[in-house]
Amino acid sequence: MSYYYRGNLAVDIEQRRPAGKTRRTLKIKSAIPTSEKLLYLFLISVLVFGVSYVGVRYVQISEYNYEIQQLKQQVKKIQDKNTTLQLQVENMSNRERVYAEAQSMNMAPANAESIKVVGENFPNQEKTSEQTPKH
Repeated sequence: MSYYYRGNLAVDIEQRRPAGKTRRTLKIKSAIPTSEKLLYLFLISVLVFGVSYVGVRYVQISEYNYEIQQLKQQVKKIQDKNTTLQLQVENMSNRERVYAEAQSMNMAPANAESIKVVGENFPNQEKTSEQTPKH
């Protein structure tokens, strides 16, 4: 009847073990010792860390180069602006233009009598020996 029980999962089939035989467990030694495995793991982790560090530094250097390029462009724009402003200053400080602007504002040239110089001798005073510096 055991033939009929083989396909039926509801019936628990007892397995007979031969009496007197015991099972042995075999230990299989690995080809690589544990200390060597740890050494390889350490070397691989150092290698991965080194490669990732180089990659991060490369990214930082690329960012710095990009910033340098932007700053160089800004410096060039500012230099161009400074040259145009310097040209405007030269044009605005032209004597003829200043004179024409003064006349358009109804300004008149100063008289020699209205100009007073502070700290210098007047032309009609004579210099004395006390006023001249001795070297």
